[in-house]
Amino acid sequence: MQHTARPDRITADDLRVVLDHWADLRALVDTARPRTGAEYLRSLDAHHAAEAALDRAAAAPAEREHLVLAEQPAPLRLHVVDACRAVEVALCSIADEIAAEVQRSPIAPPRRAIAGDEAALGLELLAMRDAADERRWRYNLGERTAPRAAEWLLARLHDEAGPFLPLDEAQRARIGRIARAAARRIERTVGIEQRRAYPMDDRPCPWCGATLTMHRGGSDADTVTCENGYDCRAPVPVVEGRRTWAAPHELVALEQALGKAERRRRRRDAKRAERARARAA
Repeated sequence: MQHTARPDRITADDLRVVLDHWADLRALVDTARPRTGAEYLRSLDAHHAAEAALDRAAAAPAEREHLVLAEQPAPLRLHVVDACRAVEVALCSIADEIAAEVQRSPIAPPRRAIAGDEAALGLELLAMRDAADERRWRYNLGERTAPRAAEWLLARLHDEAGPFLPLDEAQRARIGRIARAAARRIERTVGIEQRRAYPMDDRPCPWCGATLTMHRGGSDADTVTCENGYDCRAPVPVVEGRRTWAAPHELVALEQALGKAERRRRRRDAKRAERARARAA
């Protein structure tokens, strides 16, 4: 089920999956268990080079082929390496995009240092500290890893202090989409994919006003349930005591109903504000 902006709590949970299970994913790469992102990418490049060598050997005389094969390293678990690469590239790329939009440029140092000018010296020191601020996202330098990107995105999601503008809803939605894909890729690869329930506290049931809960993850498709069960008049079946939207057309209809309910709420709030202003006038 698609949303304009996924709840921050769900996005934060997905980013924590990356932080909690990145080491588990890396441990699966091969028996050598490379310790840095650069090492496992070099391992992948080495594997590709080995494959190219085998292709060349196929065109060489048969008596030499066994010598080439004997020189090749043990094969990597390439699906795990691919998962590492995909997750790291995706998270670092979205961090690059968000930082370009919300990260304030470092304070400019004075153009010329003037001996004895305490104000200029103070500005120079301030510029140095600002540029070296560890809270900043580094585009080309520093530790560009999936966990570092996840930590930085999580801090932005929580509006932690730093040289940043607050995220808008569109930016939160973009982070949410990438975070979800990264978390699911890690869970599938490591073998820990599990079903989760997320209360939709800010989007009550359009038919009865009760709390809706989104269920996602694991091998089953996404579903949404209403806690009111038979007391809810939504046009979907009751499963295990809860109204349940499971089929694609049901989820689409629910999303449309939620959108209409949100628009009604906004019009109602606008009228209340207008009446309040009229009374105060």
